[in-house]
Amino acid sequence: MNKAVFFLGAGATIDVVPGAPSNKDLVKKALEDFKETPEGKEIWYFVDDLFHQREFPPTDNQIWNLLDFIVQQGKSASLKYNLERIVELRNSLLNLVIKEFKRSLNPETTPINTYDNFARLIATSHSSIISTNYDIFIDNALVKNDCFDYGAKLRLPVFVSSSARLGFSVKGFRRATEGGETRLNTGNIKLLKIHGSLNWLYCRKCDEVDITMGEKFEADALKELHCVHNYCTNKYEPLLITPTMFKNYENRIIKETWDCAEKELIDADNLVFIGYALKDEDYQIRCLLMKALLNKKKNYQKVIVIDKKPDNNDNQVRLEENIGNKYRDLYGNGVVRFETIGFTEFVNKISEFDLGLDN
Repeated sequence: MNKAVFFLGAGATIDVVPGAPSNKDLVKKALEDFKETPEGKEIWYFVDDLFHQREFPPTDNQIWNLLDFIVQQGKSASLKYNLERIVELRNSLLNLVIKEFKRSLNPETTPINTYDNFARLIATSHSSIISTNYDIFIDNALVKNDCFDYGAKLRLPVFVSSSARLGFSVKGFRRATEGGETRLNTGNIKLLKIHGSLNWLYCRKCDEVDITMGEKFEADALKELHCVHNYCTNKYEPLLITPTMFKNYENRIIKETWDCAEKELIDADNLVFIGYALKDEDYQIRCLLMKALLNKKKNYQKVIVIDKKPDNNDNQVRLEENIGNKYRDLYGNGVVRFETIGFTEFVNKISEFDLGLDN
């Protein structure tokens, strides 16, 4: 049986959920939808003070870049915006983004047949999934098929109230022991969320992540949630890597996830990128892919790139030039197959790509 690694980007969810926010306009949509909330107002005032563009705000990247640069520097931006205030604003913005995800990606009202079908088709295969997405559609789909492993050492689920809605029980989760350590493990498919996840609740005091499976997105209630282990009571934090030039991958869980992703890429026979544009600013991911390529003992048999369906012929050419050629530069022209069919159609035709999932 061949080993396939599926790399999911934002385009995968956007194809399944019409109207889903893309990373490039997530902050803009959040500010528009929650501008009258206390968090929305304070972010608007910050944008107005620093960018003087209240009616036409700067790009998401500009806002995240500024906040993350100041936080990583460990210095105040000004007398008005000291370091503590900048950290508060960053957390407020992160909470707004989480609320926007909850508003637009409600698992109770969103049809997710594509993810369910995808999970069912790969459930018994020797495959792994690397995802840059925060949403938990693929997580829930894999758990239903009892074939799911986050890779990193996570604690057991702490919220079980909605498990019945999904048709699975959290009693199905198992712990696997490796070198004296325990980690969440329920099956053979590794799901490696290298940018974090909306259902990961990080306790800084314990340096541990608790997860919520089947919940809408519990992370939007972080202000009220506290760690439930060993009488800790420390407040949970979201564990999400923001779309910025100053991405911080120093968290232990994130590091473990990246290490596991590198190993899976090295061991893979076939790669399938779905809805991921390989943008220049994602240089850490590009380095991950290149490092895995350098350490492989044999070349990939296939590198398949699945992108959205084009709007017109001109768009087809643009997609080929802007996205397809990036992958060809990385993996070679002869090995890359570029298809503009979208995630849903790919899942429907997955057998035609001869990935060896059933061998």
